[in-house]
Amino acid sequence: MPKKDRIIELSYNNHEEAFVLPINPAEFEFTGGQNNQRINLLNIGEANLLGHRGLISGSLSSFFPAAKSPFRRFADREPEEYLALLQKWQNSGQPIRVIISDCDFNMAMSIDSLTRQYREGDSDVYFTLELTEYRFLNVSTVQTSASAKQDNGLKERPNNSDKGGGVAAGTAASGGSQKYHTVVKGESLWSIAKKYYGSGLDWQKIFEANRDKIKNKDLIYPGQKLVLP
Repeated sequence: MPKKDRIIELSYNNHEEAFVLPINPAEFEFTGGQNNQRINLLNIGEANLLGHRGLISGSLSSFFPAAKSPFRRFADREPEEYLALLQKWQNSGQPIRVIISDCDFNMAMSIDSLTRQYREGDSDVYFTLELTEYRFLNVSTVQTSASAKQDNGLKERPNNSDKGGGVAAGTAASGGSQKYHTVVKGESLWSIAKKYYGSGLDWQKIFEANRDKIKNKDLIYPGQKLVLP
């Protein structure tokens, strides 16, 4: 088989099965995003909180040459055999490994979709593979006891009747009447004060009552439970 400068190899189950693309794509592109979050701050406006790296994704498009193709010398099997392997790997629920020799690219990836195309008068089979990075997760199992539940905050769930953040009464067993607000995305101290007191200028009352939770008046986060004085 003629030697190629770039080798694109796809393999499955620790190289139990593998093949090299007989015809390299004319071009390919892989993109990796960043899980950043935009928030609105009281006296600053919109800010960007930098998150962790997102998953890399991209596609490979080429063709598998048929017996009569002038490119057949690059292939070691029939087009349908290549496709059958790809379909088998996709249906297995396991990732494949993609190695591109001259790009320092070696990554476990899922096959998100496999598109095949047949053209009139052409016995070659064209294909597109949509791929996304696969991360192997080591998640340990944690057992909880009844006593542990008293320390994990579950006993202070927000009022489920108010889906957009809202007021919940204090500990019912003690007869307390303290009110709270659970912060939701996009809220600020100003908007919370306006909601409960009719004026955003009363934001400082909430800030002073929650100094143990709020270190910066411009930074509050979804899920925080604030005292309403």
